Amino acid sequence: MFNTLSISKSALFTAITCFFLAVSCQKDKPITFSETEVSSEKETLVEVIIPKADGNSKTAKTINATLTGFACTILNIDSAKNKKETITESITAFNDAYINFNKTLLTEFEDKFPRWEALIDGEVSYQNEAIVSIAMNGNINTGAASSTLRFKFFNFDLSNGKALTTADLINNMEAFKTIVKKYYDKELLTTYTSLDDSASSFKLPETIGFNEDGVIIIYDNFELGDFSKQLIEFTIPFTVIDQYLNY
Repeated sequence: MFNTLSISKSALFTAITCFFLAVSCQKDKPITFSETEVSSEKETLVEVIIPKADGNSKTAKTINATLTGFACTILNIDSAKNKKETITESITAFNDAYINFNKTLLTEFEDKFPRWEALIDGEVSYQNEAIVSIAMNGNINTGAASSTLRFKFFNFDLSNGKALTTADLINNMEAFKTIVKKYYDKELLTTYTSLDDSASSFKLPETIGFNEDGVIIIYDNFELGDFSKQLIEFTIPFTVIDQYLNY
């Protein structure tokens, strides 16, 4: 006779093993990204196209909340009011701010002011098994001589969705800053010779990012302190900077 108990135990063990393997594979599945796209053309023109982490994991929700928060901050042009929580609400508030702006000024001017425009976009610039780097850009044009450009990198720990600061990413800040300054000076020599490039005034950008070639350094016109200037951008190869990276 066959040992039916032995067969049952074997079958049960196989089933349990397959279950845990399936759970493990699901757990280790890398996060993928699609896009959130919202556009509105009323009194104002707004277009938002930003990455969206797929799935319902805590990491995906944290990443999406952070990127949405950036878009809402860019659209929050009325500093007297609190930032909205969703992109749709923020677009409505942006449009209302333009309407109210015109109502106030029409008492002194006959014509409406040019339509405000907002463009917010982003892309995944780098991803490995540990982190994802996302470049976010916000451009607001309210009819001034130059538009307001805001750029920011977001780096996330893929194990928990934590937004990583430069201090989290770099293990020797002074050495890293010295290398960035050398590349920065080289860029200034060819593009922005009128800016102050003294060592005492040099600061790292608010955030850094990554691509397949290395570390991306970008200074937007907020950080340059000159809204008429284009941003400064350069990449430091991994071969130069890798020893100072924690990820």
